[in-house]
Amino acid sequence: MPETIEPDVASNVGVIDEDDAVVVIDKPAPLPMHACGRFNRNTLEYFLRKAWHPEVPRPAHRLDANTTGLVVCARTRQIAKILQPQFSRGEVEKTYLAKVWGAPEENEFVIRARISSEAGKLGAREIDEDAGQEAVTEVKVVRRNDDGTSLIELRPLTGRTNQIRIHLWEAACPIIGDPVYLRGGARGDCQTMALGDEPMCLHAWKLAFIHPHRGERVRYETPLPAWAAALENH
Repeated sequence: MPETIEPDVASNVGVIDEDDAVVVIDKPAPLPMHACGRFNRNTLEYFLRKAWHPEVPRPAHRLDANTTGLVVCARTRQIAKILQPQFSRGEVEKTYLAKVWGAPEENEFVIRARISSEAGKLGAREIDEDAGQEAVTEVKVVRRNDDGTSLIELRPLTGRTNQIRIHLWEAACPIIGDPVYLRGGARGDCQTMALGDEPMCLHAWKLAFIHPHRGERVRYETPLPAWAAALENH
């Protein structure tokens, strides 16, 4: 639409590694992955196309606009056909960090709660044990803080939209800064945060997958965000 001004986004996209097959990105936030709603050019996919022109790097998976961390991109369509199915088949090892309100009673546990396949208000999902898709998240408490918050390590074994956010919310430990899944079971009215807002404390920390060319498992890790710095001393 002519004269439309898109919301500002974080543009400090980091490159963790690249070779002839993949580009591994450290995505900042807020930054949508693809064009949607108010965002067209202020997206990760647009930035990638501009930076690697005439190549068109294709993200093999997605992160929420408000989530930071690792995104692996295929450099060609042929590589994408090899890489993307690893994510859909659940063969990729994914480790996230989150800072949450509250403190789980157990140090390690598994959340199993089916998630609706259809988006509701603001694109959010719901727990739907009858018709929802299977969703499983492994949870490990790294540190319980004196202020009533906790630092948590998570491994999603399935890849549902909003899975980690809604699972922690359902467990009464919502992610600090999440604009949708709030404390006390409440729901917010904002989907993508504004540049300069306090961060949503969810970070895609580690990834491991089979390299499309080398045929061996490769592992990547991003630097810790400031809110997770306590992990370095744990």
